Amino acid sequence: MKILEKYLIKEITKTSITVLAVFLVILTANTMLRLIEESSIGNFPTYLLFPLIMIKITQYSIYLIPISLFLGIILSFGKFYSENEMAVINSSGISVYDITKIIARIILPAAFVVGLFSLYITPSATQYRYQMEHKLNNEERIEEINPGRFTSSQSGNATFFVENINNNILEKIFFSTSGSKANAIENSSTAKYTVDENNRKYILLQDGVISEIIPPNYTTTRKTKYREHGLQLGQELPEFINTKYDAISTLSLLSIDGKESSAELQSRLLLPVATILLGFIAFPVSYSSPRKGKYAKVFLGSLIYFSYLIVMSVIEKLYLLEATPSLFGIWWIHLLMLFLVIFIYKNDMNTIPSRT
Repeated sequence: MKILEKYLIKEITKTSITVLAVFLVILTANTMLRLIEESSIGNFPTYLLFPLIMIKITQYSIYLIPISLFLGIILSFGKFYSENEMAVINSSGISVYDITKIIARIILPAAFVVGLFSLYITPSATQYRYQMEHKLNNEERIEEINPGRFTSSQSGNATFFVENINNNILEKIFFSTSGSKANAIENSSTAKYTVDENNRKYILLQDGVISEIIPPNYTTTRKTKYREHGLQLGQELPEFINTKYDAISTLSLLSIDGKESSAELQSRLLLPVATILLGFIAFPVSYSSPRKGKYAKVFLGSLIYFSYLIVMSVIEKLYLLEATPSLFGIWWIHLLMLFLVIFIYKNDMNTIPSRT
């Protein structure tokens, strides 16, 4: 029994990790390509590329781990059936319930990891993402300059153009600003980045001219020549106030009353429980005749997983819209799935003769 236990655990773990790795590669590649494209047109600084990819991976891990385990179990037992290993296991007196006890040693730790992500890691990553978005939406990001291209600040009040960048020296600069006091157009021959003693970043323009048009009539102009002129990059940001429930810590949600906080708290517990139920239902779903091969039930498994996920999302929306009784919450979908799992296992011995 211990040899069989080690063998099953090894095969299921290896297959599940392989499936998870494939999903992570696809997710990372897709996210990276999209973010590189957005970064190339100046939507966000390039130094945020890696943090944003890590945040995406963290946020999607609560979905990738359950489906990787689910498909890992289906593929592993599909292989056992296609190679007649399950016939040997069954003939040795190992029952469905014995196998269930073995795979429970994989399912329960996986559910714990999903719970750790869902309850603690993902909300923290989501909050960090919102903080970055807050910073990007409020700071004057003119330091991300590409030669030969006009770059606007996030507020739209400033436009910067540089013809060439040579050894970190900006050449032939055009800079325009608009404000309540005056609209200014500035031209300088060169510029460079500098940092003061308080670690504030500036761009130092050299040998230039500032032409100002002064409101309200915009008929008064003023021209100023200068040898050096500094512009601070990155102004003081307004305070970040988190108002989104998916970025609030689980402990904080416990102290907040309201339908939204209750729905968010319950939704964070949905996927850990779903991981357990999907893991146990994967074994009977994986049954196939040896002629069909180990991939025979992958489509059915994917259909079950995504249907389950969609129904959970719909039930959460119905709960928020008060279309379902508050007493039921959004847990009753798990009760239905639990009854389905019990029903399948109760009837498994009779409906699949080769397992007896």
